[in-house]
Amino acid sequence: MWEGYYGKEPFDLRLTALRFLKNLDKIIVVTLAGTLIFGGGYYVKNVLLRGEVYYSAQSTYKVEYADPDWSQYGTYINDATWDTYVHTEEFLNMVQGHLREQESSWELTNHELSEALAAQLPTDLRVPQTIVTTVSPQMSLEIAEAVEQAMTEDFPQVTKEVASIRVVDPAVSAQEVFLDVRPGRAFLLSALLTFFFAVVIFLLKETGEDSIWLPSSIKKRYGLSVLGTMGSPFLKENIRYLFAEKKRVGVCFAQDRGDPAAVASKLGECSQGIEWIPAPTPALCPEVCRTLREMDGILLAVPAGSHAGKPLEYTLEYLRQQDCEVTAAILWEADEKLIRAYYWLERGKDKSGEED
Repeated sequence: MWEGYYGKEPFDLRLTALRFLKNLDKIIVVTLAGTLIFGGGYYVKNVLLRGEVYYSAQSTYKVEYADPDWSQYGTYINDATWDTYVHTEEFLNMVQGHLREQESSWELTNHELSEALAAQLPTDLRVPQTIVTTVSPQMSLEIAEAVEQAMTEDFPQVTKEVASIRVVDPAVSAQEVFLDVRPGRAFLLSALLTFFFAVVIFLLKETGEDSIWLPSSIKKRYGLSVLGTMGSPFLKENIRYLFAEKKRVGVCFAQDRGDPAAVASKLGECSQGIEWIPAPTPALCPEVCRTLREMDGILLAVPAGSHAGKPLEYTLEYLRQQDCEVTAAILWEADEKLIRAYYWLERGKDKSGEED
């Protein structure tokens, strides 16, 4: 009784590792493609197509609080407090008034002005900073000057906790804003993630697919005797034993992926006294079973590779219903290098003196 159970088979780490090395070039190609697509997309978006260039002008102040014990304000004055206040309508109107006094050529709405402003508290409560960011260096400097005037002249008058504010580091220049763009890190992360997912997909494919790479898989899954492969050193002895006293043997493929005449010709070179008769694949020519039943034996050629299991199941089921007893199978077009590596076999001569 045979049964293909693929995904439930014990995990063969050695075969999987060898298959991984065999497919490493494909995994590397996928990794490179993913790196170029995702890392390149990040680079194009953030470097080549970064859009408008912004300029930032920064001012630093020293605040004198009305209460000598100013540290108590630390419970409710922080970064967010200053940033929130510079975006209030009250503060924006102060800045707008000073811009008009400067006869600034920039006409901004309060909303546009609010988007250009930011404040922070990088050290302690006494040293706030304001940052003005716009698309023009001159605009940034003019707005920064108006903000400094609002902070030093108007803000202390409307805030009881503040006695005075003075500018300790005025905005005298506007610096270009460089975004935190790290293409190198983006390319590296893209490569690692793509490689990881490529390996995961490979493992899922290898463990769940109905592939046949080793002759032993045919024996374990389907209970068929196996001659081996055309490169097996045991091929001749297996033919002598499994096909002893059999004169006429039908040769057919488990699926339409090979030429039975080529198999029969190769086997004819390895044996004497046996007539290997090629026959079409039963799945394509069901009436071939009439001929196969008249044979002394049946050899089923199983092409090595992916998706070989299900067609073999399908063919075996039909042959069984037709009372066609398969004598043995042979793994056709097998990866001899993979098989030698799996069994630690050295490439050389077998006992008969022929190259394997």
